[in-house]
Formats: sequence, structure tokens, C-alpha cells
Amino acid sequence: MKPLRTTVALLRATPIRTTTKFRGTILMTTRDQSQGGHADSNMKIISWSDYACPFAYIGFKRLLVARPLTSDSSESGEVEWRAYELHPEIPAGGFERPRGKHGFLKALASEDGLTLRASDRVWSSRPALLAAEVARSQGKHAELHERLFAAAWEEGLDLGRSDVLHTLINDVGLDAATVLTEMTQQRYLDAIVDALEEAMMLGITGTPSYLLNGQVLRGVQEVEALR
Repeated sequence: MKPLRTTVALLRATPIRTTTKFRGTILMTTRDQSQGGHADSNMKIISWSDYACPFAYIGFKRLLVARPLTSDSSESGEVEWRAYELHPEIPAGGFERPRGKHGFLKALASEDGLTLRASDRVWSSRPALLAAEVARSQGKHAELHERLFAAAWEEGLDLGRSDVLHTLINDVGLDAATVLTEMTQQRYLDAIVDALEEAMMLGITGTPSYLLNGQVLRGVQEVEALR
């Protein structure tokens, strides 16, 4: 992985604001600390993920077991999903995926009854991440988030292709043409950069990662740790 500051620089297609805006970060209170920081069952969890990451897919499925898919609202939702583009350097057309790299991943996925099916190409996740941000603005982020992960790792689709995204966006009841047009607006890239910068401030360097009850959890977690 490239150094994080380089990653942020790659994300910035055009100059944008440099001030990081934190969106409801959960900080551990004095009371939390005195109790050892144990998770409150009513506490929101923030999850950073990338659709191109198979570990993030496994983590997503485990989080769904721990907590039902809920509203996008940061005020009432139990889960807040945030973008973390792992490899902004991947070109728009992607490249052929090296073979024989998923043995361990398939074994890990099988523990949860999952069967990984990857595209034969390594694709850029940015179009999918941008589409998800547009969906968030229309109250459909949770639905598209789930659909994108399923398409990437259950159906082996290339999410870097506009025709694939078009179909997936329509699948969740959004107008694909509108979403694909809105994706070009700078504010959606800003949202992705903001999420990455916040993750960096918390010491997060990969996906999946979580913030729960003031504590950062890195990597695929057991279901009980996410409740």
C-alpha cells in the first residue's frame, strides 16, 4: 500500500478544501474509560470499507449478523458506513487479476458460509464509492452498499465498468442515469477524501476498520466484537 498521504493526494483529482470535517466521530467519554471502554449495545459503530477489498466484504457480512442493516442517518442508525479507497492508483480500466491469490481468503470466507467469487480483473473502486455517496444523499446508501458488495464478491462483477454500475444502481430503485451524472460533482469526491482523512487521524490504514465506543478495531472481527 502507498503511504497514506500519497493516497490522499491521489484521491484529489482537483484541488479541494484541506480542512477535515468530522462527521459524528464517537469519542470515548470519561465514564466509558472508567468502565474499561466496554461496548454499549446501543452505541453506533462506524465502518470504513472498500468494495474492492475481500476482507471488507467478509467484515461487512459479519457486521450484518451483529447488527441489522439500518438507516443511513448518523443520528438514529446503528451503523454508519464510510468509504476508504485503498488503491486510488488503479487505472480506470483496471488490470488482469493475478491468479492463485485467494486461497486463504476463501478459507476465511467459508467459516461464515460464504463463497468468494472475484472478477478476473482488478478494478478501480472509485466509481462504486462515488455512486454510494450519491445514494447516501438520496437515502439509499445502505441498499446500494449491500448490493455493491454482493456484486463484487458473490457475483464476481467488475464494479469499474459503467454498464455494471448502471444495472446495480437500478437494482436498488435509483435512477442510474441521474446517479452516474451526479457522481461527477466535486462534493462526492470531497466526502470520500474526508472519510479517508478522518480514518488517517485515527490511525486506520486498511479495511475493514471500525470505530466503536471510542475504540478502533482493525481487520475482520468476530461477530461478538461488533455487537
